[in-house]
Order: sequence, then C-alpha cells, then structure tokens
Amino acid sequence: MEIDKIESSAREFGIPILRTESHKILEEIVIKEKPTNILEIGTAIGFSGIIMLKSSNAKLVTIEHNEDFIKQAKLNFKKHHLIKRVKIIHGDALVEISKMLASKKYNEFFDFIFLDGPKAQYDLMLDSLLLMLKSNGTFVADNVLFRGYIEGNNTVPTKRYKTIIKRLDEFIKNCKNNPNLIDFELKTIEDGIIIAKKVNNEKK
Repeated sequence: MEIDKIESSAREFGIPILRTESHKILEEIVIKEKPTNILEIGTAIGFSGIIMLKSSNAKLVTIEHNEDFIKQAKLNFKKHHLIKRVKIIHGDALVEISKMLASKKYNEFFDFIFLDGPKAQYDLMLDSLLLMLKSNGTFVADNVLFRGYIEGNNTVPTKRYKTIIKRLDEFIKNCKNNPNLIDFELKTIEDGIIIAKKVNNEKK
C-alpha cells in the first residue's frame, strides 16, 4: 500500500492523521535534522511514523492506546518494509511515558519527539518528554490549535472541548516559556504545529 493510499483510507474512515501541510513540514524537519531515535506519541495507523522513517535512517518508538489502530499500523509498517525499525507500545501515553522514565533507559535518549496523541494530556506530558529528549533535540507537537478553537475562530460546543482548549492554551504558553526549549515556533497552518529545540546543555 502506497503512502497516499494509507492517507486516503484514513480520511475515508475518519482516522486522525496529519493534514497535508503538516505532513510536508514534518517531512522537511526530519530530513533536515537527521534523527537517529524518534519517539512518537500517537501512532494511529502508522502514517506519520512512515513519513518520519522514510525521511531518515532512524529507529522509532511509538505509543498508541487503540488496539485496532496498532494492528493496522503494524501491517502498514510491514508493507513499507519498516517494521524492523519500529517498536510499538500499546497503552496510555502518560502511563507508558512514566514507565519509560522509571526504567532510566530512555533518559535523554531521543533526538526527535513528535507529539500527536491525546490533546488534553499534552501539557501533562511536556516535562517528562523533555527529560527523554537529548540536548539540541527537536520537539514537534501537532494539532495544538485544536480546530481553530484556541484562536477563537469557532464557538466551543461542549464542556469537554473547553477543558481541552484550556489545557492546550497552557501547553502552548509552557512550551514558549520553557527554559529547556529554544527556537520556539508556532505555525498556524491547518490545526497548528509547534516546533522547538531543546537547549544544548553542552554549551551552557
């Protein structure tokens, strides 16, 4: 299955994947940064993982809570001959990140982190994710403007959405003002994407 077929299938069945411009941006960043170890929060059916792996020689650790998505992601990684470079973790992202930190195996291990999981948990994950990101590593977070609600472009329909919006707003502020992040950029295309670099501790 070609990557465009995966994309078409996801759109048809309402599976959340990268939008077109965000796809291009992620691809460009990975090609530029040449990561060796990538952590992804939110595997879905493997679309963004395939993009990152095809744009680099990296290995990928990716976390997903939906078992049906994982089954499809494994098939897609296999069809693209990438499965040997992928470790898929099934579970709640916050729980699995805590386990990874507790193991001490992943402290400052990843040089690229792509956050595209549960939006209400973004800010809760931030500090832990940065502990696993190497000095001068790249941090990317997708869907941070949440369908235009963060910028006030749409009327908020539910209390649950209000909670997500509040937490994402805090997340954006905390990324922008985080002493461990530099070169912060918020791209407002599509659903919004944050790009930043972790401070190079070796230069401090």
